[in-house]
Amino acid sequence: MARSTQVFITAFLALAVGIGWGCSKVEWPEPAAGQHVALPTLPAPPYPYSDLNFPEQWLNDPALALFGGFGDPLTITDAGATLGRVLFHDVQLSADNSVSCENCHKQAHAFADVKAGSTGISGTPLSRNTLGLFNLRYQRRMFWDLRAVGLINQVLQPIGHPDEMGMDLAELPAKLDSLPYYPDLFAAAFGDPNIDLDRIAEGLAQFLLSIRSYQSRYDAGLTNGFADFTASELIGKGVFFRGDTRCNQCHSGLNFFSTQAFINGLEMDYGAAGDAGIGAITGNPSDDGRFKTVSLRNVGLTAPYMHDGRFSDLRAVVDFYSDNILQHPYLDERFSDNGIGPPGQEPYRLELTEEERVGLVDFLHTLSDTSMTVDPVFSSPF
Repeated sequence: MARSTQVFITAFLALAVGIGWGCSKVEWPEPAAGQHVALPTLPAPPYPYSDLNFPEQWLNDPALALFGGFGDPLTITDAGATLGRVLFHDVQLSADNSVSCENCHKQAHAFADVKAGSTGISGTPLSRNTLGLFNLRYQRRMFWDLRAVGLINQVLQPIGHPDEMGMDLAELPAKLDSLPYYPDLFAAAFGDPNIDLDRIAEGLAQFLLSIRSYQSRYDAGLTNGFADFTASELIGKGVFFRGDTRCNQCHSGLNFFSTQAFINGLEMDYGAAGDAGIGAITGNPSDDGRFKTVSLRNVGLTAPYMHDGRFSDLRAVVDFYSDNILQHPYLDERFSDNGIGPPGQEPYRLELTEEERVGLVDFLHTLSDTSMTVDPVFSSPF
């Protein structure tokens, strides 16, 4: 789908909600006596999730096409993604009906959280920063430590985690079946009202795969030669893409990401500091502190930063990569002076100027796609 067509669809959806999509909404049976349940408000017909797509330059990019082929082989339907939207925003998926996926993945922050460690049903802050949710078509390995392969295998884990949503997954299908709106939603999505964990996971995955981000000021700059960039943003763009910083070697392509996990020198011994990342799973010293490389799209919306949320703003991140990378026996070679050779070399010291630091922060903010943060297609129906 051409970019102009996609922009039109997004604008049309926003307009449709404002005037009452389809001039009607879905009506649900009343909750059973004694139930205190909020009913979702959904448009009839549903939002056309199946029509949403990435721009042609994304779909035709060989690298992204390869990464996209590694993802979940799901077809997004309007009814399936609608079901997923309700599931994602529904507190009924938690053990005490107090927490939804949205509690940690806030739309206004590109479906990330403003806290270093989100708080779920237990009240205990999580040890890792909440990752943003968008462009998941291009991600096969999930979580900071990449322990889940495929979105289908990831989406139920937070629901069952005792510190997140605390739900006994074995009891979840029956709980949803007792609510007045889910049998019809599952029937619309799958042809009959049967509710099971596989269908719950697929509905969630369809919704999450529909969250796409490619309408930033940077994307506009790709078409107009960055004519609207400020002088500072242009300086930062130059710093990001120039050879010695190697920013775009770890955060590359249209999605500004990598499928590799890197050791970036936050610690000299990550395990001793409390979180060894992939190393905690493999027990391999070469994986100590190896974490997922996140996309830099929407990075201006997803503070705080790093796997543990230790940096509160982008300037702190820039200062770290410029001056404060620590030695590590398996530090990625991209952080060394020559950028090649074996891991574990002495880290480089870029010593960026003040103008370069400010410019780099300004450039990173141009990667934010604020359209997805307000699009009603992704917002709570409750």
